[in-house]
Amino acid sequence: MEKITKISNSPEETFNIAFEIASKLNHPCLIGLTGEIGAGKTCFAKGFAEGLGVKELITSPTFLGVSESYSGKMPFIHIDFYKKVVPKNLLDKFLGDKAVVLIEWIENFEAIFNEKLNTDINVLIQYLKDKEGLIIDNMREIIVEM
Repeated sequence: MEKITKISNSPEETFNIAFEIASKLNHPCLIGLTGEIGAGKTCFAKGFAEGLGVKELITSPTFLGVSESYSGKMPFIHIDFYKKVVPKNLLDKFLGDKAVVLIEWIENFEAIFNEKLNTDINVLIQYLKDKEGLIIDNMREIIVEM
């Protein structure tokens, strides 16, 4: 897997990093997205969706579990395993539908089902901190393995 590390100084930069990756994508895939609360996972998902040409409004599916969009060059399925884990058979259906499936909090799936998903792309978004360990405003490190 190729590893790319980017520094984002704003939500717009996080969006643009995801947009750039998605705009080059030409096949269905599974993306695992990891990061602390507020790190920018949903912002990344929005940029990724727009990079695929999705026209629907992308919001966090924290309470619904799943958001489906079909207006882009491929179906975009946005899943959030923070509060609610969708049944494994539903995930299997989406993966079989030749869609781009992006899962926020993918580590929660692995903890609940005791199974690791074979992702095509892994993304870690983490806060950058100063020498004292304090979060630097708006600065994130985005590590993409693909």
